[in-house]
Amino acid sequence: MVLICKDIGFDEFFQEFLFNKVEICDELKNKIIESRKIYEREAKKGNVYGYSTSLGALINKQNVHNREREKIILREHDTSIGKNVPSLLIKATMLVRLIQLSKGNSPVRIEVIERLRDAINNNIIPIVPILGSVGASGDLAPLSRIFRCLIYGEGFAYYNNEKVSCNDALHNSGLEIFELEPGEALALINSNAFSTAMSLINTYVIEKIFNLSLDVAKESLYLSGCNNQHYSEAIYETKKQPGVKTVIEKLNNPCLDTPRLQDPYSIRCIPQIYGALFDTIGFSKEVLKNEMNSSSDNPIIYSGNVYHACQFHAIYSGIISDFLKTAAIPVMNSVERRISQLLDGKINRKSDFLLKEKSVVGAMIMQYTAASISAYSRGSSISMSSHSIPTSGMQEDVVSMAPNSSLELMKINGLFLRLVSIEKAINMFNEEKDLPDPKDLLEKSYEYLINKGDLNKYSELLNYFF
Repeated sequence: MVLICKDIGFDEFFQEFLFNKVEICDELKNKIIESRKIYEREAKKGNVYGYSTSLGALINKQNVHNREREKIILREHDTSIGKNVPSLLIKATMLVRLIQLSKGNSPVRIEVIERLRDAINNNIIPIVPILGSVGASGDLAPLSRIFRCLIYGEGFAYYNNEKVSCNDALHNSGLEIFELEPGEALALINSNAFSTAMSLINTYVIEKIFNLSLDVAKESLYLSGCNNQHYSEAIYETKKQPGVKTVIEKLNNPCLDTPRLQDPYSIRCIPQIYGALFDTIGFSKEVLKNEMNSSSDNPIIYSGNVYHACQFHAIYSGIISDFLKTAAIPVMNSVERRISQLLDGKINRKSDFLLKEKSVVGAMIMQYTAASISAYSRGSSISMSSHSIPTSGMQEDVVSMAPNSSLELMKINGLFLRLVSIEKAINMFNEEKDLPDPKDLLEKSYEYLINKGDLNKYSELLNYFF
């Protein structure tokens, strides 16, 4: 059992919280209880969004606040379609929402937050389609599906790794269906938890792939030889970017042979190209840590008052996912080009395409696959956060499209790992004395990277598209 009581770090989220049972400290529980009292007091005076008003562009339409209305809000916002979201991503969404709600700035009762905690601890994971959120007025559609399941028992969920009705999952966990109070349905879904969780988990995964790729690149440098000046102290002392120094230290100057004065860029420029991605990941982790620990509601409770704002907007998560896609593509380009160089007899110092006895084309066609992956990835790297389409008439006129950004990053992560596995397979092919089967090497290299990177728990995300 781990305790939510203070801001949670990026790595801490994955290493201590995501796969353990959670609890909220008494200090935060007391703040949650007090915030609900303030909300009800102020809402009864009138002019509080979502309590006595309708939602979105219908804000000027008055509504009778009752319990049935809360259920209708979740039902009418539940419009997601498409393939089901990987279950680990939904669990991450639930945990992010719990962390956000635990801050005590949300107008929900402690009982509602404890239901979310209990669902996490009993491993009840609602089944949610992937498409439907624009990451602006909160992730309305996916969060509605989640809370219809957890509050009212509607829909389906994974429970003990089996697909069951939400009602059965709650019943088997000793949890009863209950009613939401006025304003609580809006408070649960007017959040960027889905967008933030997607960015969090994809950033965590791309950092692991980055490290795996650097390990494989080190093998390639050892096999091909390179000018060790490219990885010397002189480089990081004269390039004032922390990522360059980190990459050089991780590579630990593998160039025992220096057969060439000037290596191709895919060999020579690894510290600079990989360093840029390393620094981008570091920046992204800090931004997402802050977002995870922030309020993402409208309205919010602060210092005894109710405030209306735009805390639910997921633009930070959207931009981070776009940022990481942009930084990943040059690394992937360098991997593909290094694969091509490793098939050049002048670089591998053996033979063109690593031809062996009885071989017809050697490892030539593995580079074709790498080229296909690299080209496809470039098409997926387009910025999504810049593609706003207004919703709710003209009220929500600038939206983040953060889930779309993260969907493309999730796609690129899967391709990135596959591309790295091809470079690994080329190195394995290089070391084989007899003629190997490239398909077998590709399968072995991919499985090797999954295990070495401790990515088994994330394989559903990595294989979601391909």
